[in-house]
Amino acid sequence: MKTFNRLALSLCVSLGLLSLTACQHAPTATPQAPTVLATIPQQELKLLANIHEHTLDNGLQVVIKEDKRAPVVMTQIWYGVGANDEPVGKGGLSHFLEHLMFKDTPKVSSDEFSRLISHYGGSNNAYTSSDVTVYHEILPANRYALALELEANRMKNVLFKPEQIESERQVVQEERRSRTDDNPMAKAWERFLPFVYGDTPRGRPIIGSMADIESLTMDDLKHWYATWYVPNNATLVIVGDVDKDEALTHIKKYFGDIPKGDPVPARDPAQFIHADDLNAGKGGVRERHVVIKEAVQVPTLILAWQAPTLSSLKLTNRHTADNERELLALGLFDDVLSGGASGRFAKNLVKKELVTSVHSSYDSTGYGDGFFMVMATPKAGVSLDETKHLVLDEIKRTMTDPIDQKELDRSMVATKTALVFASEGVSGQASLLGMLKNENIPFGKIQEELAILPTISTDEIKNAGKKYLSDERMYSAYILPKDE
Repeated sequence: MKTFNRLALSLCVSLGLLSLTACQHAPTATPQAPTVLATIPQQELKLLANIHEHTLDNGLQVVIKEDKRAPVVMTQIWYGVGANDEPVGKGGLSHFLEHLMFKDTPKVSSDEFSRLISHYGGSNNAYTSSDVTVYHEILPANRYALALELEANRMKNVLFKPEQIESERQVVQEERRSRTDDNPMAKAWERFLPFVYGDTPRGRPIIGSMADIESLTMDDLKHWYATWYVPNNATLVIVGDVDKDEALTHIKKYFGDIPKGDPVPARDPAQFIHADDLNAGKGGVRERHVVIKEAVQVPTLILAWQAPTLSSLKLTNRHTADNERELLALGLFDDVLSGGASGRFAKNLVKKELVTSVHSSYDSTGYGDGFFMVMATPKAGVSLDETKHLVLDEIKRTMTDPIDQKELDRSMVATKTALVFASEGVSGQASLLGMLKNENIPFGKIQEELAILPTISTDEIKNAGKKYLSDERMYSAYILPKDE
């Protein structure tokens, strides 16, 4: 379903999961009639077959999945560090270091790294998010050990050369200019994030501000590298045409002698949950509406409601089967509203030409509290106030009016289909397994969730919407052209 779209990032992988963690639990409301998903045989997904886990003595976590349908192998190494871990004034450290990881080591130069991969018909890249930094290579099956050797080499041997640092600083600054500074909507979004997240890491841009990028020093980068790029803060995922025993032999050969690092700094949970309480003004009242003017072509409405994630449930000791069901129900509420052309937003607002576009999103994975978001573009001549009224009316009708069984069937089948498609490519499988491992979610919970989704009643779905999408919890933003 639509809420499976977490892992786009720079890999452009549209997978992800809902909460992925719901345990077997009888619904508190009367279950609906069996849905289409309930009639689909719950055979084991290919995604969950032939997975082998191991931890080296130095703390490196290893996930190997044998998939011999094609003679290729995807290798990914996940480091548990991202923008959420950066101190104030050092924004963009993780992303800047990601760039430098492709530079020289005593053994391999930056030019040789890419040339070696491409020589054997492979490709490589990396991305940084709020929570992780991930490096990945895809190679023919008979050459995947090359990726392991290269990744192990740069885990500890990157050379911090002043000329390369300055060269990459310019590259990162140009990246920021092209993606954010020269993109009015991206600039508006960057101003919106601190409005809802306050002065916490999640309110700061992953790439960093231009001032932060300019001020980062060689010592900053070296310290970040030494602190976080250690085996005990990394997960290695291998998916493809491999033999698990042979793969583990290669892994031990290249990574086994890298010393274990000191324990990495722990995040302060208080900075990632209860944003309303943390960022309330002196009078205890938080601003709920903001007008942002940028050089956009058309106005945009953003609505946001703070909502829990699996991690915030755990961080606040509210991790129960009932609360997990609630996250699943809120995800289904999102899909009823915005599940493609059959969603209520599309049918009742866009097709009736009341708004130009509108969609919602909710993701219950990630660290700390999340948000249920709605973005809408008004019809020409219609104000944002009117558009907001139309959107909220549709949301409130969904909380009270009957939810048709066909709407649930569509969501359930889309959920199953997304997981089946996730099982087909080595890149998608590796990304999904890496995300689950990084967030300490057992792989088998996917199958459990598939069994639970059909038991969630329409009352549970509507109640989740009523609980979290109330007027009192809502933030709103009007993105306006500068001359309005």
